[in-house]
Amino acid sequence: MPELVTLLAIYYACAVDAAEGTLTQTQRFACNETYQQAKRHFAEDEALRQPGSYLPPRENTQAYLRLKAWEIENAELVADLKSR
Repeated sequence: MPELVTLLAIYYACAVDAAEGTLTQTQRFACNETYQQAKRHFAEDEALRQPGSYLPPRENTQAYLRLKAWEIENAELVADLKSR
């Protein structure tokens, strides 16, 4: 699985392009998959961390909350990634 920081750098760039309305449908799907991979990084179960794995609703929510907590704990890095 690609490193978390790499995934987030790609996702944050996608978010900028999405806000500007410049993403194609194919790019939107790719950006969403990048986000899902980043979120899966925070799943407790190793099997759920694998690319393409299905995160059941409860685990999906927990992974999302862990990702958001990580972003808060790493605010400087996040700001740097978003500024690129």
